[in-house]
Amino acid sequence: MRVTILAGGTGAARLACGLARVLAPGELSVITNTADDEVMWGLLVCPDTDAVLYRLAGLFNEDSGFGVRDESFHALEMLGQLGEPAWFGLGDRDLGLHLLRSTLRHRGASLSQATAEIGRRLRLQVAVIPMSDDPVRTRVATDAGELSFQEWFVRSRCEPPVRGLRFDGLEQAVPAPAAVGAVSGADLVVIGPSNPLLSIDPICALLGPHLRRERVLAVSPVVGGRALKGPTVAIMAQLGEDPSALGVARHYAAVAAEFVLDVADGALADGVSALGMRPHVLDTVMADAEGETHLAGEVLRVWQAAGR
Repeated sequence: MRVTILAGGTGAARLACGLARVLAPGELSVITNTADDEVMWGLLVCPDTDAVLYRLAGLFNEDSGFGVRDESFHALEMLGQLGEPAWFGLGDRDLGLHLLRSTLRHRGASLSQATAEIGRRLRLQVAVIPMSDDPVRTRVATDAGELSFQEWFVRSRCEPPVRGLRFDGLEQAVPAPAAVGAVSGADLVVIGPSNPLLSIDPICALLGPHLRRERVLAVSPVVGGRALKGPTVAIMAQLGEDPSALGVARHYAAVAAEFVLDVADGALADGVSALGMRPHVLDTVMADAEGETHLAGEVLRVWQAAGR
């Protein structure tokens, strides 16, 4: 069974790890959001892509919620001593990956080719594919002015209310060929439990023409009116969307035929049905590897039971 998951760097990355455990090697592809990427000190940093790579490789820093475990920050400390802004926490081991990515791209590799090579060197049996080889950048409109996503998310700690979002470069970008192949050839495309507006919308904007609604299942990142991690609920409310699991279903109704919501939101299942989506009520909270594997198995079970 060929499965492709559309992912940001948090909940969807966890679900990707679960799917990697229950599927055979080579059956899973992960398409990552690149609109949050940022150039720092001449190096392209890809937070969502790298979070997926690190999680799949067993290197992710669960304590900090980003980067590599057992990290040190000597290079960042030196940059600060030399008068550079040090608000973006790049660790020493993390920098090693960014240096390799930049070297591969300098040698002529596309972003997706460089990511595939990094995945090979990490001995992954999952294809990790950036949504595009072209630069797309999230710009966040706030009362303090327009900020890059990382300026808003990391430097400003999500504090300025969001007044609007735009994706600079999206109109000129094309999806990575490997990403098109992954969704076109998939038996199931999972929209992972990531921020719909920030992480998934850019991917769907590029790959939407290649998605077959009847083969798409979306998993809500909102549980009982709360996002387990990140600013999903706040951003949806600030931009005038219903910040609930039903609101997420409404957001995805045009692209997904199946929708997974948590047991805490079971009462919303009829509302999901009214949108023309088939609801599935599951325990979606992934507190650890066991939770990741359990949800992945349940997602595949309800998909197969649906007879898709």
